[in-house]
Amino acid sequence: DALLRHTVQVVPAVKRAEIGNALLSQITRISGQACMTREAREPLRRLASRVLGPGQRGALVVLPAGVTTTAHLPGGRILLNRSLVEDPEDPDVTAGYVLTERLRALTQDPLEEMLIQTGLWSSLRLLTTGELSEDDLERYSEYLLSQEPKPLSDDMVLAAFETAELRSTPYAYAIDITGETTLPLIEADPMAGQSGRPVLSDADWLRLQGICGE
Repeated sequence: DALLRHTVQVVPAVKRAEIGNALLSQITRISGQACMTREAREPLRRLASRVLGPGQRGALVVLPAGVTTTAHLPGGRILLNRSLVEDPEDPDVTAGYVLTERLRALTQDPLEEMLIQTGLWSSLRLLTTGELSEDDLERYSEYLLSQEPKPLSDDMVLAAFETAELRSTPYAYAIDITGETTLPLIEADPMAGQSGRPVLSDADWLRLQGICGE
């Protein structure tokens, strides 16, 4: 545990981003290349900026398959299944999935989460050489794509939606169309009765929905 904590503390942001990029390369071998059209590039950047804050270029990656809904990588990237962009009528749904995945990344350091799964030798290798083996990257990629998103407390989710000025009701109904299991997110929607800041313009939303092309 001490070795793990020390490794997590000393690995710089640049190396975390490098590890995230290496994992994404492994993941796209399974999922197919990330979706991107020229028209969707700016709307995707605007979505990231609206939900996660400025300076988030490249933070969101839409995949054609592989990830069930969302996942996150060391370095800050959030992965989205194409269905979360193509299927909703409201961009607030997609924004809700992005926001809750960022919350999961904040509840446990993504690099720590990875090193727990890959084991002691992985931590030692990273600490002494600054590298991870291809086997570790491949195994963790497969693990990541097989996991369901971890549950979060309603209070934590609602607080995040309030801070981001996002409606929680569209997200709640996307998770459960009946609203029965997500009732607290509907009844305590922090933006209920308020217009708030739009997530995207209608034109941007349409462009983003075509990010995977035909």
